[in-house]
Amino acid sequence: MNTVSISFLKTIASGKVKRLAIVSMLIWLTFAAGLNSAYCQKRNKAARSKALNDSILINQKRTNAALFSDGLKEKIAGNNFAAKQKFEAALQAWPDDPASMFELAELAAKTGQFDQAITLMKNAVLLDPANKWYLERLAQLYRIIGDLKAFVKTYRELLKLQPDDIEYIGELSSALLLLGETNEAIDLLNQIEKQTGVNEMLSQQKQAIYLSQGKPDKAIDEIKKLSDTFPSETRYLTILADLYKKNGQAEKALEIYEKITNNNTDDPYAHIALAEHYREMGREDDAFASLLKAFESPQLDAENKLQILQLWFQGQENDSTISDAVKKAAEVLMRVHPDSPRGFQLMANYQLQHGQYEEARKNLLLHYDKEKFRYEVGETLLYADYLLQDFETLVKHTDDIIKYFPEQPLPYLYKGIALFQLNRYDEALSSFETGRRFVVGNNQLLFDFYSNIGDTQHRLKNNRASDAAYEKALSISADNALVLNNYAYYLSLRNENLDKAEEMSEKAVQLQPDNPSYLDTYAWVLFRKADYSNALIWIEKALDKSPEKNGTLIEHYGDILFHLGRVDEAVNQWKIAAQLESVSDLIQKKIKNRAYYE
Repeated sequence: MNTVSISFLKTIASGKVKRLAIVSMLIWLTFAAGLNSAYCQKRNKAARSKALNDSILINQKRTNAALFSDGLKEKIAGNNFAAKQKFEAALQAWPDDPASMFELAELAAKTGQFDQAITLMKNAVLLDPANKWYLERLAQLYRIIGDLKAFVKTYRELLKLQPDDIEYIGELSSALLLLGETNEAIDLLNQIEKQTGVNEMLSQQKQAIYLSQGKPDKAIDEIKKLSDTFPSETRYLTILADLYKKNGQAEKALEIYEKITNNNTDDPYAHIALAEHYREMGREDDAFASLLKAFESPQLDAENKLQILQLWFQGQENDSTISDAVKKAAEVLMRVHPDSPRGFQLMANYQLQHGQYEEARKNLLLHYDKEKFRYEVGETLLYADYLLQDFETLVKHTDDIIKYFPEQPLPYLYKGIALFQLNRYDEALSSFETGRRFVVGNNQLLFDFYSNIGDTQHRLKNNRASDAAYEKALSISADNALVLNNYAYYLSLRNENLDKAEEMSEKAVQLQPDNPSYLDTYAWVLFRKADYSNALIWIEKALDKSPEKNGTLIEHYGDILFHLGRVDEAVNQWKIAAQLESVSDLIQKKIKNRAYYE
């Protein structure tokens, strides 16, 4: 009962109103009570309806939660199809469930259904716009399909949620770069820099952007700022010097390189960088001087120094300047790395080029015991033995190298040559025949084997085998003057196939017109063909070209003169020849009897 009715009753009780008023009031009260009862009934009905709806929603969420949980279990078990069914049922139970949408989007993405995945994630974001995980996944999907504009838009939404998130700023700036929106990307990187301070990653990114914009000065400023922030970091100075160099400011670059080397006198890489810059400026002497300073540092091992040196001279003619430079480098390596063979081997190569064969071999042998497993070292040693004409030692060293490298052909060639010179022809032939079988894809080397086989078979008086070897050699290199000459000469000695001999000898002379040995062969072939007049012309040319008296040439001269009827002159030439080496066993008989003998 309200306060009005209570107050009114109190008035009645005091007897201050008339009876009629009492009746009227009773009628009003009855009506008011009816109204109050109807309102209460309506309110109770609404309450019951809300309770029913709440109960239904609770049941939907319970069902959704149960199905969602089952879906997660299936997903963890790897049953994606069953998981999809559970999540779809969960979403059907509660259509506004963003979590089920998220999981269905993930499953769709796994099967390449990116459009469906994106639609689901967009709906999830609409239902829960403050959920950063949903926005991140949506952005990832946009990136997968290459929709960078949508990716950027989504990351802008993420930054609204977390404006200072460095990772978000970085992702957004990268995407903006790809879209060509470089100015905004720079702004974002500056925003990160304000939070984290100057660092290499940001400076490098901004440098790259400025360079892409054609603003090298701003790029240089970024690296200068980085270097000033970290003055002890030499690498940043190097980057700065490279920037100056690339932008045509060679002198400024030089200042930086010199600053680096002054601050880091023992850093070999600083001196190498300065050396390269000097070379680009055309200052070769300064460049090599800086390179040698780098080589003075033991921090850079001998192997790397040798590789750098090879690259330094790559493609250049081996003139005296380079040769002297190699010598200086070798001296540094020998001093700084006395326990390494590399400097000594480098010096040996220099010495071999300058006729210092014995010194070269000594340097090679210093570390040979521990270097014999390196084939190129052994090969250089064999070359030194060969140049020294030390054939006994050459045989010994070839045996040693063949033991470790039995399938390398060149040691067999050297061994065969040495045995040939020692008159051990059968062994020489065996070495040549073995080695040639290991030659693969090297026609010049195969030619050398066949040429030497031809010479050896001749000494063994296997004429047909000798001819066959020469033919194989000429099939590889038809213009080799040495083989043409030898083959022609041996045919003339046997008085066989003289037309072919003349043709080959003439070709050898055409190839090397000043070679006295080849001129002598041509004269002898003509002599064998009884063309004495022309033979005389060519033997006199041979004698004229010969730097010293040669017994064979002078004896041949006498033989030709004899057949031209100039016997006294012939005998005189035979007498001169007899005082020299390389003459026939018949020379004294020719002189005594004043007659020609074969």
